[in-house]
Amino acid sequence: MQSDVLPGDAAQPVILIVDDSETAVIYLRQMLDEDFKIITAVNLIEFWAHLAEAPPDLILMDVIQKEISGFDLVAQIKKMNEYMHIPVIFVTRLETATDIERGFEVGGHDYVTKPVMQRELKARIRSALRIKNLEQELRLRSVTDYLTGVYNRRYFFEAVETNLSYVERMGRNLCVAMLDIDFFKKVNDQHGHEAGDAVLQHFTTTIRHQIRKYDILARHGGEEFTIQFFDCDIPKSVEFIERIAAALKSNPCQLEGTKIAYTFSAGVSSLKEVEGEHLIDKLIDLADKRLYIAKRTGRNRIVFEGE
Repeated sequence: MQSDVLPGDAAQPVILIVDDSETAVIYLRQMLDEDFKIITAVNLIEFWAHLAEAPPDLILMDVIQKEISGFDLVAQIKKMNEYMHIPVIFVTRLETATDIERGFEVGGHDYVTKPVMQRELKARIRSALRIKNLEQELRLRSVTDYLTGVYNRRYFFEAVETNLSYVERMGRNLCVAMLDIDFFKKVNDQHGHEAGDAVLQHFTTTIRHQIRKYDILARHGGEEFTIQFFDCDIPKSVEFIERIAAALKSNPCQLEGTKIAYTFSAGVSSLKEVEGEHLIDKLIDLADKRLYIAKRTGRNRIVFEGE
């Protein structure tokens, strides 16, 4: 499942040491545990369990292991969207030019040969984490809406496309909702564009508080937003949207002491209702048609059946 939540504490990054030698693991742990939170894996079961539970901020990978070459293991994770951004530093006795070249070819960030010097290793780890944080910041800027801070339309399509492959493979469901603020032009006309911006920010904050962390919210354009409800059917999706409406009613937008109450209309579609190619386009199109029905038949409504 697509996800952009990064693990670990900013003050103490999580480092995963992968080495089938317990002696080597203990040595590296003692070298690093004052500055980093250390987790370890001495076999593949432990390795994949750590990644599934909470991906680390960085991986220290031994190349020569009994079950699988460190090069081959890194090549695997670099093909997986949820793990491909984790920097990997190889720690090994292999030091030929061919070995070093292979490490970078499979996606390694850096390559350190044994015996490892503590200050050098810590410096390389900090450098890798700094680069990762900069890349993350740039990525977030490219995929988020500048005003509301939620994802933009481009990212929404990419993320849902990825999740569609997963839910189809696992036999699960996925729903998409289109939400549009009712009479938004009146907000700008009566209170000014600053109020319009405040309403958009208030709307997205309210939505975030009512949906799950792994659902995806994006600004589709103007005052229109999309939500992907992962592993969810239409009744449950409608329940989440009703919670949003109830929260807006009990806690309207406030701007400099002025209460700005507003509502929204919504259309919902389910993966089970579409088939063939370009599923994300079909889901969006169906939800948008139902949103249009909601707007045409009085607004402040959720439509989830019919066209």
